[in-house]
Amino acid sequence: MSIEFSSTFLANSIGSTPPKKEFLFSGFTSDTREIKPDFLFIALSGEARDGHDFIEQAIEKGATGILHRKNFPLASATATSFAVNDTLIAYRLFAQAWRKQFSIPILVVAGSAGKTTTKELLTAILRGKWKNVHQTQSSQNGFTGIPATLLGLRKYHEAAVIEVGIDAPNTMEDHLEIVSPTGGLLTSIGEEHLEKLIDIETVAKEEGKLFSYLEKHQGKTAINCDDPLILKAAEKITTEKLFYGLKNLVKKTPFLLGEVDEKTQTLLINSKNNFSLPLPLEGKHNASNLLGAVATALMAGLTTEEIAAGLKTFVPPSGRSEVHIWRNNIRIYCDTYNANPLSVKMALEMFMQNAKNAAQSFVCLGDMLELGAKEEELHRALAQDLLKYKPSHVLLFGSRMKFLEDELKKQGFSGYIKHFDSTEMLAHALVKDAPSHSSILLKGSRGMRMERIWDLLQKS
Repeated sequence: MSIEFSSTFLANSIGSTPPKKEFLFSGFTSDTREIKPDFLFIALSGEARDGHDFIEQAIEKGATGILHRKNFPLASATATSFAVNDTLIAYRLFAQAWRKQFSIPILVVAGSAGKTTTKELLTAILRGKWKNVHQTQSSQNGFTGIPATLLGLRKYHEAAVIEVGIDAPNTMEDHLEIVSPTGGLLTSIGEEHLEKLIDIETVAKEEGKLFSYLEKHQGKTAINCDDPLILKAAEKITTEKLFYGLKNLVKKTPFLLGEVDEKTQTLLINSKNNFSLPLPLEGKHNASNLLGAVATALMAGLTTEEIAAGLKTFVPPSGRSEVHIWRNNIRIYCDTYNANPLSVKMALEMFMQNAKNAAQSFVCLGDMLELGAKEEELHRALAQDLLKYKPSHVLLFGSRMKFLEDELKKQGFSGYIKHFDSTEMLAHALVKDAPSHSSILLKGSRGMRMERIWDLLQKS
């Protein structure tokens, strides 16, 4: 990543001794394929490979500084050594020091589902006031993605939207410590990453730490009242806040109330100045995402006119709520980037509300990953939503989806059910059986790569 900074700045930020002669780096990377002359190479250790194995290659390609762990010998003396106990911690300290140079609105989007869509909506909306808005790319919301985003900040940026994801206890604090947000929101709280987060109570506790941080640091908070777990996590907030929801059963103030007009596909918003916005994505959950982005933008000082202008720049993120038209007017709903029980439920609700003919609705589900000891229970629990919405066909892929197949049969599901051993076989079944004007939902965790089904359908 191109970013000019001094060797002294780097050393001071990571607690190292600055070199006797100061020099400038023209950028940094942890990927030798991106090395350019005068770059800093950060040797990160991952599950698949260790960056320390590529240090000499980085030097050969022009790196003039190496951030590496102590006691790792450098064979070449042409690059300056920055030795630390842990390169990932040092990388994050570097990003934290860089972020401290900026006094702009930095807004965090966190939650169990809808983070990336809300992040993209909020970023677009903010462009109605600020031309240069920095944002998390894709879903780079973890221990390496967040520092990469922060190090992308430049003097010309006027605001930033940072997506924060958690998969273990205490990671929210770790992330917020380097982000130092001025405001933010939680989109939703549901069962996610239960291998380490264990249960919904732990998820709520850990996600809710965003509110604790904003309370402590006088940040501004948008609070989704449609989610009881979010409402509970926010009950002690006394700093500036704005409640929002598609219903106002809790009678909180100040409150931003949204209502979906199905005929015009607009979101009607009852606030100090009543206004409406076009819904760029289908589904009630996406209306909630939009309302949350609007509430956060209002807290950041935007006018309703600026919000409407910014929303016009919105481009849907890849793999999330995409709608495609296939042969014979078949509608394909691709929501394939990730999946957990909450996001699958939301996708099913959206899909069945918009399917033109429930008798020709094909729900294609891949495994939900990282659910730990509760994976069987949570896959079986999806049967209740399928029994409620009654799609005509349920096509399943992945070893864990066999639990759902078994549960649907036990519960007497009246539609067609079949489990497939590959996405290729599932796609072939759709080519063979999906009639004209039918609707197809593709949903699964990232590791299941359910988007391959759409790729195969296009080639059929």
